[in-house]
Amino acid sequence: MELQEKIDLIKNNTAVAMLAPTFAIDFKYPNIIGMLRHLGFKEVTELTFGARMVNWAYANYIKENPGQKYFIASPCPTVVASVQHQYPELVQYLMPIVSPMEAMAKVHKKFNPGCKVVFISPCWAKENVEAPKYKEIDAVITLQDLKQIFEQENIKEEDFTEDYYFDSFIREYTKIYPVSGGLASTSHIQKLFKEGEILITDGVENNKKAFEDMKAGTSQYRFFDLLNCDGGCIGGPAINRQDLAIEKRKEIIFEYTHRSSEATMGEHEGKVKDAKDINLSTNF
Repeated sequence: MELQEKIDLIKNNTAVAMLAPTFAIDFKYPNIIGMLRHLGFKEVTELTFGARMVNWAYANYIKENPGQKYFIASPCPTVVASVQHQYPELVQYLMPIVSPMEAMAKVHKKFNPGCKVVFISPCWAKENVEAPKYKEIDAVITLQDLKQIFEQENIKEEDFTEDYYFDSFIREYTKIYPVSGGLASTSHIQKLFKEGEILITDGVENNKKAFEDMKAGTSQYRFFDLLNCDGGCIGGPAINRQDLAIEKRKEIIFEYTHRSSEATMGEHEGKVKDAKDINLSTNF
């Protein structure tokens, strides 16, 4: 889908924006909420509630399959593709749970079946690899795309200085999901494994080592929280500020998490019951 087609989709439909928390690296909060509404989005939400639902599904799956040798986290489409194409014998260990992007899209379609769901992403693979698999995702806009759209539409951060709020479904602690280890640290899966059985790593070479050890049956780990980009999704190739060091990006995400949490608690927080009846399973 071309950029103008995406703009038209937003302006001519009841469009919902799902923001990956990595947006804070490129755009000011809460200005971004007002900017997206001005662009034409009827609702602006974060992906955090979808991440909470994925955490919940992960914990349930692990409890239901205590005898499984390995569990490979599957939110990263590049990690999933690497397993499928390079280590097919490990596909059986991929968590058969949708990503936070698809989980959140399912929530939106449940409450507003006619809406158009648009994910705003730091990652090209979300658009090219994962989104085509799911009918609930109507479009993906990268952070680089979004900067271009705002420039084209003459939408400027300094013109949006009110106290904007996301449209419900907030889940504060999962805002750190895009940082390497965010899934493992927010899903409470530590309680389901012995000490030393959870591997948190990122980057192509580190992941390759993990896959090779699994393939050889020599890995000491059972749960693998792996992300393809260095530092996690905060190292995504579609982020505009590629000049920022990973540690600085991580600092921005933690600062944003703290600041936004103060403003969006209470009535703005999504509840688990909102998605209990949604099927979050998938297959690879």
